[in-house]
Amino acid sequence: MSSNKSEPTYQSPESATGGPRASLREAVGLLVGVVLLAIVYYHGHISALPPRVELLGWFGVNFVILFAVPALIITVIWKEKLSAYGLRWGDSRAWGSYLILYALIMVPVVIIVSRLPAFQQYYPRYEWARTEPGAVVLSIAGWGVYFFAWEFFFRGFLLNLLAPRYGAFAIIIQTVPFVMMHFPKLETECFASLIAGLALGLMAYRGKSFLGTWLLHWGVAAAVDLLIITWPAG
Repeated sequence: MSSNKSEPTYQSPESATGGPRASLREAVGLLVGVVLLAIVYYHGHISALPPRVELLGWFGVNFVILFAVPALIITVIWKEKLSAYGLRWGDSRAWGSYLILYALIMVPVVIIVSRLPAFQQYYPRYEWARTEPGAVVLSIAGWGVYFFAWEFFFRGFLLNLLAPRYGAFAIIIQTVPFVMMHFPKLETECFASLIAGLALGLMAYRGKSFLGTWLLHWGVAAAVDLLIITWPAG
């Protein structure tokens, strides 16, 4: 990662164009982002759905709210391309290197956390995956959709909305709401999300794409589920 080719092409605050118009877009984007996260938090689960479908509905709601809505704002209202917000191949050498490095780091972490009683009880969230092979496939596919939306929202939409003005500092900004959305989860996972938010933000920032962070986030979640299912404690 020593060549300039790996460096993002974001403009500095001094060279960012748009002036007040760009500032207004950033303010609107942040406020809309807060509203969307609140909707997902309070209304993500559709309790009227049958138990076996509720989690799948949650995946769908997250995809619509955290991907489809921001994508419409970007393309229809702001008249911009989704590629400017990380939905592109980007610098695959940069994010690919981070993907390999982070994956190697996460192997022992995943093994350790999958043995913890709290994680054994909490995961897999789709409880039928514990006994039904078909449910395992359905659960993993659903998480793929879910994490695509999440990575687009945090490492695509928010990161690239703020990076032209704040540069790499945008990595920290997008990490804050990312961590807060983990408050309902296990305390260990919540604190780990701080490290994950910064690491994934750096990966997307330098790789000019959120595709690598999506693959990593999805892969780690799937690995935890599979290890807990195939290697139960006790």
